[in-house]
Amino acid sequence: MEPLPPRQNTAPKDGYGPRGYPDCYYTSRVLNSTFRYVKFVKKLRALEEEQRRGAANSLKELNDKQYSDFFIRCDRRSLIKNVARRVDLCMASYEEDLKEKKKRLVALLEAEEEMNIRKFVEEAQAGVEALWQDKKDRLAYLLAKRQKEHEEKYKDTPLSKCVHVTACIHKWRAKEAQEIQRYQMKEKQARKMAEREIDQMWHEVAMKESEALAARMELDTIERLRRDHACKENSDFQIELRRQQREKEREVLKAESLRMRAEFEAYARKEDEDAVKRAEMRKELAAERDQMLKERQETVAKKQAEVKLINDTWDSLADMGLAEQKRHEEMLKQKERDLDECNKKMAMYKKGLNAMAAADKALLEQEAQRVQDKMDLKRCEFAKKLRKSTKDVRAAIVEQMKENAETRASKELHKHDDDGYYKQVFNQMSQLVAHKEMTEAQARKLYKNQLLEQMEYNKLLKERAKQEELEQRKKCQLAADEYQQEINRMVCRPFLSDEIHPFMQQMAKGLRMKEKCPCSKPTYCADPKPAPKKAAKKTV
Repeated sequence: MEPLPPRQNTAPKDGYGPRGYPDCYYTSRVLNSTFRYVKFVKKLRALEEEQRRGAANSLKELNDKQYSDFFIRCDRRSLIKNVARRVDLCMASYEEDLKEKKKRLVALLEAEEEMNIRKFVEEAQAGVEALWQDKKDRLAYLLAKRQKEHEEKYKDTPLSKCVHVTACIHKWRAKEAQEIQRYQMKEKQARKMAEREIDQMWHEVAMKESEALAARMELDTIERLRRDHACKENSDFQIELRRQQREKEREVLKAESLRMRAEFEAYARKEDEDAVKRAEMRKELAAERDQMLKERQETVAKKQAEVKLINDTWDSLADMGLAEQKRHEEMLKQKERDLDECNKKMAMYKKGLNAMAAADKALLEQEAQRVQDKMDLKRCEFAKKLRKSTKDVRAAIVEQMKENAETRASKELHKHDDDGYYKQVFNQMSQLVAHKEMTEAQARKLYKNQLLEQMEYNKLLKERAKQEELEQRKKCQLAADEYQQEINRMVCRPFLSDEIHPFMQQMAKGLRMKEKCPCSKPTYCADPKPAPKKAAKKTV
């Protein structure tokens, strides 16, 4: 485990805190042990997730290997069928070779018979001695050929196909199979013993880890309780100091309010007199505004009468404009015809202008260069004038700044005389405004509102702290349950040998057979009849 960080002695903080106190709170609720426990649980979960993924992949490969080995080992019937099929194929190939050899031998015998008949006729004609010599030569040739074929046959034939060696080969294979089985049994027993030792070691490590964690949590609880008591005493002391300070401030405020009340009443009487004067002035302004509105209405009525007269005159002249409109339409048509002719002529003129522009391009470029040079010269002269004027303006600004500084210095001398009077007037007005805003009734109302807001805020903080504590307890309980489950799983986990039957693994996990049995027929689990017994193991 990582070394523990040094503990920090944090002082209480002032203000409204999460515990619900209206004046101060303290920060000893930050549990370093909880942080270390959460960190340990995160690290353990990450390690478990990595192990689980690796275990899932290895378990999948192990299941595939076990299934394949189980099928190869248990399905003797298919193995026997494969051997029989191979034997049948070998026998069929041997029969085909024998048939081909028979056909070849029949052809050779027919050719030899024809040759013998031909020779017999010749020998009968030539004599008996020549026939006898030929038969002896033929017999020697056949014997040599038979011996050669026999040697080639036994040279290519392997030792395992020899009949007199087959019994020895079977005995040697049986002995080798027995030794292999004995070695596998010893290896399986050693693997089981090693797994038991590893399980025992994991159990001891988990127990030691749980004991260390329990001791650390107990020590953290004691330290947290000690800090809580110390912070509570400090909080009570701070609250008492604040209460005494508020009592003193309340007495000073009462004396100040009595002194300012008399001044405020005098100022209020003066404000009432000013309000009466302003009301009389508003009445006079209202009478003048009514007179102006009446004059405005009379002017608007005159303008409306003039507009109506003009509209009537235009309506009478509208009938006289129909002939003028027809003449105007004829004139527009004539203009359209003239415009078409003008467009045709303009197209011809544009072609001529394009030709002239192509011819005068060089002259235009020279003229453009001359104009550009002239503009550049003017721009340079303007830039010189601008720099000169800028320099003059800067000099004038510097002189103006000097004059302003001198004027400001002279004003500062006269300003100190007036500052005292204006400051006194400003202080009096500020005190008067503050007293107006903070009368006794307003102060009580403001204090009540603040007290209600503080009570609501304290309730909200208490509920939030309670909710956070419940969530933290749930998380801790969930983490403890997961940790306990993992400890129980490590302590009581089933064996993970390579040679365990899938049914035994399923029984160790819990008998939930939702999938079909991997080593039987598809209808084995649904069939109430018992499965047929397997044949005894035979030595190959």
